Amino acid sequence: VTAFDKKNRPISDLTLADFEIYDNGRKQTIRFFNQPSVATMEAPRKTPTQFAYSNRRAISANAGPETTDRIGHVTVFLIDASNLSWADLTYVRGQILKFMRGLPAQEHVALYALQSHGFQVLEEETTDHESLEAKLKEWMPSSQELTRTQAEDRRNQQQTDTVSNPSDRQTVTGTSSQAPNTGTLVDPALRQISHSPESDTLSIMVEVARHLAAIPGHKNLVWVTSDSVLGGLHVKSASVDKGNKRGDELAMHAQEAMNDARVSVYPLDASQPAGDVSIAAHPDADLAQTTNLPTSANIQRGPNTVEMQQSDLHPIQGPMRTVADATGGHAIRRAGDIATALNRVVEDDHATYLISFRPDVPPDGQYHTLDVKLTTQHGITLSHRTGYQYAREPATLKDRFGQAIWQTFDMNEIGVSANLAAAPVGAVLKLNIAASDLAFVQQEDRWVDNLDTFLVQRDDGGLHAEITGQTLVLVLKSATYQTLSKEGIPFDQPIEKKQNVGSVRVVVVDENSGKMGSVTIPAAALQSNP
Repeated sequence: VTAFDKKNRPISDLTLADFEIYDNGRKQTIRFFNQPSVATMEAPRKTPTQFAYSNRRAISANAGPETTDRIGHVTVFLIDASNLSWADLTYVRGQILKFMRGLPAQEHVALYALQSHGFQVLEEETTDHESLEAKLKEWMPSSQELTRTQAEDRRNQQQTDTVSNPSDRQTVTGTSSQAPNTGTLVDPALRQISHSPESDTLSIMVEVARHLAAIPGHKNLVWVTSDSVLGGLHVKSASVDKGNKRGDELAMHAQEAMNDARVSVYPLDASQPAGDVSIAAHPDADLAQTTNLPTSANIQRGPNTVEMQQSDLHPIQGPMRTVADATGGHAIRRAGDIATALNRVVEDDHATYLISFRPDVPPDGQYHTLDVKLTTQHGITLSHRTGYQYAREPATLKDRFGQAIWQTFDMNEIGVSANLAAAPVGAVLKLNIAASDLAFVQQEDRWVDNLDTFLVQRDDGGLHAEITGQTLVLVLKSATYQTLSKEGIPFDQPIEKKQNVGSVRVVVVDENSGKMGSVTIPAAALQSNP
């Protein structure tokens, strides 16, 4: 949750007593509260007894503010190489460099690139801003991306900036019942490629969310793209289906993945505003002579005047705005000074509160709306996720295990924590498993249980996972059982470093009870580990 005063400035001094949270209109009990503080701006210094990765938070709401589960404020740039024109990309690159040069030294930043069929990690989150700047300066989209983007940009301008009649606005970039042949695609290129930037991007967003979920703490994802995507120009372009059911489903999937990964999405329109252009066109003029108009244009034509202000035709709307609002972010309209807008994103994150609750009704498979209110303050605007899909638990252990492998967040029926350490070959995870969560059975003078541990190396696309497992047979004397119940069960899990791995997850299953716990480690941590 982020709070803003009447002048739209972030507020960071609210307390637990100021907040109320409602699930489908039902007031809930807040179980965890994290107040913004200076301490959260720096990565916590962990002692040997603390763990870098864990599926449990140590302090509840009643114990006061807690900051140990945050590594700092992470701003992730997702630069859309598949939809940004070269001119826009050049400009926004300079603005991001300007933004990074003014950042405090402790700020965490990451650089990703969105491509036609996925995304590329240019630099994982780091406070080494010089390294980030060097990577951003040297990075170039592929020649295929640049060629496709140029063609897409030319077609968008031709379609939307050069209509000769008001009715033409109903038929460009898609289908319309007013077209001569009802239901026919107007754009021949789209008829061939059946391409929808919104759908493609929303699908890739889920992969990005799965990747970011392994990074602890809250993340702000600044998706830098163009108005050809954010303006919804292709909502109906690739299908004669007049509804937006598929778009809504993809948006819901993307926003749920981002929320589960604790990511707020900020779509940023990097299309550069152009000055107004007036063109006197005869009703019978050849439209091919006016195909290179800038994005913002005012077309005037004698007695049959057609006035079009393109900046008004391309607002940030549709599924992209939905995902931004639903994750607690907001859309950033095109502006000359993008660096200033980016600074505001960081300021907002420094005033972000983390609040959690446990629903007081069983899972029903429905979407629940969330509302956060302030009990004592007035004139304050709150930004937060707007809801969640309250999925029912899988019916079988097999299905639950599949969910434990692929879902964005970790299971926490069994507490699992981990530190990463170097090994002669690869690395090793120093695990600690909460013995107090296991269903030990006493047999004579021993406490007995079997614990299955699985190492899962996953890709970000959710398509491939390599799984290895072993069983830990626990037959404990009473004194050992008492000690481990307090201190946890230590367990070393070797890891062989492999390419094309998005994250590593350890899943623990208690054979006596069927309870599960998991902990996830970013692949970048494995690669950087000496």
